[in-house]
Amino acid sequence: MRSFSVAVGLSFSWALPALAEDPSFNTGSLECEAIRELKALVEKQQSILAQNNAYAVNLTDLLAAGYLPAECPDGSRVRVSGSNVVGGCHFTYGLVSVVNSPQTGDFSFEAVALGVKGTPSEGLELYINRLVSRHHDFIEAYMFNKGVYSDVDLNGCSQAG
Repeated sequence: MRSFSVAVGLSFSWALPALAEDPSFNTGSLECEAIRELKALVEKQQSILAQNNAYAVNLTDLLAAGYLPAECPDGSRVRVSGSNVVGGCHFTYGLVSVVNSPQTGDFSFEAVALGVKGTPSEGLELYINRLVSRHHDFIEAYMFNKGVYSDVDLNGCSQAG
């Protein structure tokens, strides 16, 4: 049954790009901030997978491995409560789910950046799904901006320099 659900999920995710066009973002935009920080999370998870044959299963492990979203230019961060999210400048970041099955060669995780209520990022949600298995190597990124869905190109925002 599990392989059926994975196949259905992948089939649906491949169909999603037809639902919305990939918007262009200004590299200094809030959208690009979320994209850059989640892309860094994906890269850190890939490094952890290569070293440990498993993704980090919680944010504490990711922070210990060196992942920390950028703070605001004034040194401030979004305040968070709990150990399942970390604050960046305008977003909170966290892991939604992690699956490590070294016996079958299936590894996946979903990460999220959520805009903070009462700030300019309110209503922005960015999700990344990463699947690595013997049969698939897949990444999907999408955003909701005040409820409006769009696909996201993780390479669409260069690092601020």
